[in-house]
Amino acid sequence: MSSVAAAKAGGEGTAVILGASGAVGKHLLSQLVGPESPYSTVLSFARRPHPSPPPVSPNVTFSEILVDFDAIHSGSSTELSKLTTAPTASSIFITMGTTRAAAGSMLAFELIDREYVLSTARALHKPSSNQTLLYCSSSGSSSSSPFPYLKSKGLTEQGLASTFANTIIFKPGYLANAERPGTRILEKLSAPFVGLLAIASDSVQADVRYVAKAMVRAATMGTDELKNKGLGVTPGEGFKLDEGKGREGVAVVGNASILKLAKE
Repeated sequence: MSSVAAAKAGGEGTAVILGASGAVGKHLLSQLVGPESPYSTVLSFARRPHPSPPPVSPNVTFSEILVDFDAIHSGSSTELSKLTTAPTASSIFITMGTTRAAAGSMLAFELIDREYVLSTARALHKPSSNQTLLYCSSSGSSSSSPFPYLKSKGLTEQGLASTFANTIIFKPGYLANAERPGTRILEKLSAPFVGLLAIASDSVQADVRYVAKAMVRAATMGTDELKNKGLGVTPGEGFKLDEGKGREGVAVVGNASILKLAKE
């Protein structure tokens, strides 16, 4: 992959992705660097090289920049400079995350799933630019949830929305065709049942490819258009932001709207 120095200068038409090799991220990256991408420059910040990067369209300049997320979180000037000196992104896509099982402990899960995400996003934030942050969360996420996974997602949402004036949060249900490494017994056992439920309701399940398409489509629309078309909603009063931050610039996109966006 080319270095960050090879990326085109300027912010308009530049996208950043965190989590490009994950279940949703790998399909999102394909969209971002493909022939129909709305971006001329795409930057992926990752801890290791992508195992199977997609073909890059001649119209897109793609750079993969390897970073140490723990060092970023700890405030390393060397690692932070990789983010702060990169071309300003008009859209920042985050599909980065983990599970407690993969992380090894709840403390490690919260560090990777929330703190690394927030530290990296804040370093990419340029207050003088009209950036849009797009975050793939989970259905049921809430900072007041009794379930640690959903609570962590909810706290991450609030942290991101407290930083960026324009934030779009995606809350898909069960992720179909995720093709994750390792075996998740509960997912395998529940997949057929979820599939049957999805026939009756569009709020239950979304194919990972649909989530990726919806994220790119939503980025081109923005929070106001999403809300005007009924595809996004402003979070309720339980969505706590830093003092002085309003919820008007936040759009929450549920599973049913994800499916609609993907099919537009």
